[in-house]
Amino acid sequence: MAHKPSRLKAYLKAMLLFVLLLAASLVVVIFEQLRYEEALLKREQSVRLVEELRQSSNDLAKLSRNYVTTLDPVYKSLFYELVGIRDGALPRPKSYSLVYWDVNINNTREHEEYGEAVPLLTLLRKTGLTDDEWRKVIMAKHNSDSLVKIEKRAMTLVEEDDPVDFDKRNLALAMLADDYFINTKMDIMQPILEAEQMIIARTQADVDRAKRNLSLATVLLLFVCVMLTWCIYKIGQQLKLLIGCSIPELQSTIKRLGNGDFLTTISVNDSNKESVLGWLAKTQGRLASLNLAHFRSIVDSSDDAIISKSIHGVIASWNTGAERIFGYSSDEMIGKPLATIIPDERQHEEPEILAKIARGEKVDHFETQRLHKDGHLVDLSVTISPIYNGDGEVIGASKIARDISKAKAAEAEIHRLAYFDALTGLANRRYLYSYLDQACKEAINDGRQLAVVFIDLDNFKPLNDSKGHEAGDVLLKSVSNRLLSLIEQPDIASRFGGDEFILVLHGPSWAETTSTEWLNALLNEAMPVLNEPYEIEDFTHQCSPSVGVTVMGQHGEAGEALIQQADQAMYLAKSKGKNQFVFHTSADDSMS
Repeated sequence: MAHKPSRLKAYLKAMLLFVLLLAASLVVVIFEQLRYEEALLKREQSVRLVEELRQSSNDLAKLSRNYVTTLDPVYKSLFYELVGIRDGALPRPKSYSLVYWDVNINNTREHEEYGEAVPLLTLLRKTGLTDDEWRKVIMAKHNSDSLVKIEKRAMTLVEEDDPVDFDKRNLALAMLADDYFINTKMDIMQPILEAEQMIIARTQADVDRAKRNLSLATVLLLFVCVMLTWCIYKIGQQLKLLIGCSIPELQSTIKRLGNGDFLTTISVNDSNKESVLGWLAKTQGRLASLNLAHFRSIVDSSDDAIISKSIHGVIASWNTGAERIFGYSSDEMIGKPLATIIPDERQHEEPEILAKIARGEKVDHFETQRLHKDGHLVDLSVTISPIYNGDGEVIGASKIARDISKAKAAEAEIHRLAYFDALTGLANRRYLYSYLDQACKEAINDGRQLAVVFIDLDNFKPLNDSKGHEAGDVLLKSVSNRLLSLIEQPDIASRFGGDEFILVLHGPSWAETTSTEWLNALLNEAMPVLNEPYEIEDFTHQCSPSVGVTVMGQHGEAGEALIQQADQAMYLAKSKGKNQFVFHTSADDSMS
């Protein structure tokens, strides 16, 4: 562990260095961001003010033409206001823009707010124009002022006579549209265009340079962040190697040991066995051994499996009884999850049991099955109680499991003898009546067809009399196997007595069909199967069935009544020559 503190110290120094670099990088990024924004703002201001010079020339021409045409004093007032704002004689409206005069021709502007009176050229000069750009702007302004003089003369000319002299009006309009006026207008626009191009080219270079510097500073910042993150990660690794786990895990482990919890396993591997956590694990092992030593003789002498486990289901102790019942040694199971011996179909039981234990509840005489090492299932009666620490917190569970396999086998045998035929293994008469009554109720509730088929073997008695009961038993078993091959769950086959068998068959819903074609199809399949010769010892016996069939009505009938109806139909099949099936009808009831 000697190398760990030195590495940790090196990473801490590196982290301090990168923290300082991070602070410096942030300052550079902020500075470059401000420079970038300043470059964008200067470009925007320069272009906008040059555009304002161009737009003001157009607006003045439009206002003067409107006044000459209409003699509306509003146009004249706006004309002189525009000239005053541009030359700095009047204050600039705060909402001033390129479309200001288009939207305010008929607006009284009572609530307009004004700023300082600053000439447009002064504003342009403050944006940092170069000498060449400034000369272009001055040239455009000079030409625009010349045009303003022409526009003023035109407005004065149309005012000389009252009423208006139309010849003078036409002359004034001509002054505002002749070749001289147009050429002068071009002399305004050309230097403005050139100035705009020069400004855009110059400011774009400033913007690109500021953007490039900002990008470099950002990359530097990201690099420092990555390196700082790497240092933090490596410091975390070194701390985890030194401690063997996270700080919260260490705190939790120490707290558990302090509370007397020696069952919850402290997970240690080769990489952290020499860490603080490894030392705690060794200490826990010693304490657990001391804590459990005086219980060992009692636990090991028990025939029952006595197992302790953590609140997470990890096995902490495994007695001799558990070794005998499950086939696993304590070395094989301690530290393993109890789910190791739980069958797949019962895996849901363990989380439910652990949840009850966590709530402080006890599980009494819970009957279940667990896996033996060789793979067979062991029937168990299990009692599980919570294990508490000194603070009253549940930290694990104590489990006592008793092997009840023999009792379960005896119970199953009793059930088999009570409800199943000893010779054929089919359901007996008692099970048939119980099952049929329940099947009738379910068929009524579900609206499904239910059929009872009564089968009697036509020439069983001659075989039994001539060849003996053993031959008869072989025949009965063979018939039983063939019947089972013809049906599927939940249908059942039962031996009613002697050579009589009954099938209970579930059909489609009455809503789907009222036809019994499904039953006809099954019986047509069954008759050839049951007629096939039977191999009995060293000879072959031919045996045919007489079959009576009844279908319960939609409104239901008693199970015993259905058996009687099927029995009547079977005797009718015998009277008609045997080896056939006959359906019971209401006429059969009247005959009986």
